[in-house]
Amino acid sequence: MSIKSDNSFVAYNVRLARNVAAHAVVTAAIAAAGMGLAAPAFAAPVIPPPTAPFAGCPNLGYQLQTKPGQQSELGYFDLNTSTFVKIKSIGSDTNAFGYSEDQLVFWGMRTADPVLDTLVRIDSAGNTTEGGPLLDGAAPAPTALTTNTGAVFDNKLYLHTKVPANELIVVDIDPASATFAQVQSRKVLDLTTSGLPYLEIGDWDFDPSTGKLISLAMDGKGAAGKRLLVSVDPATGHVEIMQDLSSKLPDGNNYGAVYVEEGDSQTVYVSNNDVDRLLAKGLPGARSQTFGIRYGLSPMVVTAYTPGAPLLINDGADCLLATDFGDAPDSYKTLNLNEGPGHILTTVDSPTKKLLIGSKIDADLDGLPGPKADGDDKNLPINDEDGVPAGTLIDVYQPSLTVPVTNTTGQPAVLAGWLDLDMNGSFDADERATATVASGATSADLTWTGSGKKGDTFLRLRLYPGTLGRAVVDPQPTGAEFINGGEIEDHKVKLDGMLPNSGNHSVPLVAWGLMLLAGGAGLVATGRSTRRGAIVWGRQASATHAAAGS
Repeated sequence: MSIKSDNSFVAYNVRLARNVAAHAVVTAAIAAAGMGLAAPAFAAPVIPPPTAPFAGCPNLGYQLQTKPGQQSELGYFDLNTSTFVKIKSIGSDTNAFGYSEDQLVFWGMRTADPVLDTLVRIDSAGNTTEGGPLLDGAAPAPTALTTNTGAVFDNKLYLHTKVPANELIVVDIDPASATFAQVQSRKVLDLTTSGLPYLEIGDWDFDPSTGKLISLAMDGKGAAGKRLLVSVDPATGHVEIMQDLSSKLPDGNNYGAVYVEEGDSQTVYVSNNDVDRLLAKGLPGARSQTFGIRYGLSPMVVTAYTPGAPLLINDGADCLLATDFGDAPDSYKTLNLNEGPGHILTTVDSPTKKLLIGSKIDADLDGLPGPKADGDDKNLPINDEDGVPAGTLIDVYQPSLTVPVTNTTGQPAVLAGWLDLDMNGSFDADERATATVASGATSADLTWTGSGKKGDTFLRLRLYPGTLGRAVVDPQPTGAEFINGGEIEDHKVKLDGMLPNSGNHSVPLVAWGLMLLAGGAGLVATGRSTRRGAIVWGRQASATHAAAGS
């Protein structure tokens, strides 16, 4: 790739803080550059309210897909399986779209006209409202415009263009604004792809935690080609190469959809339309595939998900919130598709507060079911499943457990635990125990009624914000609706006869020590709490969660 300087446009001061209604523009600098505010060539259309706005953040990925000679289609996109589920055909070619958390709709660009792309709004049902061409605003609107990359944040649409070459154009998309459809700023990116007048990217998404746009740039084909994770500063047009991921990401026709997960997970999902370009070459085995990139870790961790059907022309938009899932066998309902439970990380809405089982947490794309309930332990270098140590024994006669917790929210919480005492592969209503977790608490005790059945079994812990009987009415081990805050952990544990069947709960110390040695367990939870050591399709957020995403 080659570097070139940007001397074409005046630098504007852009304020990127969330909830700011408009970006500040240095009008004096514009005037000094001879770019006065010209009268719009077109009047902005009156935009009525959307027919079917989202109720809140859907916590899902979406795509627009277009086949040559056909209309664009809006659909859900299951990142875990690269599966597209059509919602509706939305008319002529449409691309460069993103989700508006302020308006609960999508905004994008109609790209059917070979010369001038135009604004379009799309609601949750695929109903469209035309927004017309971009208008002269703080920076003159281009008279010719082609783009295939867009993202939305703070009522602004961030476009990357091929005509004009390699520009980042910011557009006001708030229908209630006096500057609706007007260009707020134009910057030329300071990085291009070798042999091209622009940076070769298929999509980008806004990371609210950094104020940068995140994308996957491609330079060349095959083994010699490069796949580069990049960030773009909207205020300056500066492109930073975050890491060369060529050895971890396969070649492809395009990484056409990019999804940044909101929260502190610092995760981006990139969709390879045509892995190894098999579709483009007319070869069998063509497929698409989504890859998760944890760019907050060093080195970055790349996770490959299940391949799906190959894609042609597509673009991604989302409101993905960092969410924690379980990892018990799926008979306990762990996968999102099977109503597996999920908790939106507390830090999504409250970055300085924590509500955790143990002291660590990470976000998952979906449940990670497995026979040892350790999928969420091993998917990243950091094991966040620190609420119950591996090898924990629970007394079969008086089952009890002390669970470490973290609560810095200033509000009470509820810890609920389901212990499969009858070992039937499901968590039943009479297998639940609950405990109140006061703000500042560091542990909580759970106690169940013993069954006397010994052996390996599974435990599910869920930590809820709120008070039992009020905000937390009836904790359940499953559920399609996500909980806003807290955490879920699943563990494989062992029920054993730590107390004699005679009912005499006083065990000689020598016998107790021999039992521990025979069990081979370094960590024990008993009736006295004695311890040694210390995705509708996809995901749906709680109706009580405020809309968030990009």
